[in-house]
Amino acid sequence: MYEDSKNSLKDIVAWLEGSDEAGWEVQIESGESAREDMERLARPDYHRGRGRGMMQGPQRDPNANRLNRATPHVRAMLTAMQSRNRAAALEHGKAALAVM
Repeated sequence: MYEDSKNSLKDIVAWLEGSDEAGWEVQIESGESAREDMERLARPDYHRGRGRGMMQGPQRDPNANRLNRATPHVRAMLTAMQSRNRAAALEHGKAALAVM
């Protein structure tokens, strides 16, 4: 899921580097989906096992720290995209990828 989110962001950044004005809504939806996945992965997952071999306590995705650093940039990218501010969206998208 981490790689899927990262690839979605790469695709959005590539689109932002172009000049297509027709795909804003599709790209915003893709970005929202990636953001939701990133936030889900970054949250601790609590599994309470009963018996031997079961993990107890919160489990964290190994990429959680990177996701936590990238998510504010993704939110800012999406806000800029909703305003059709391609330059700002591109800047935030690249910043998100840099920390992922």
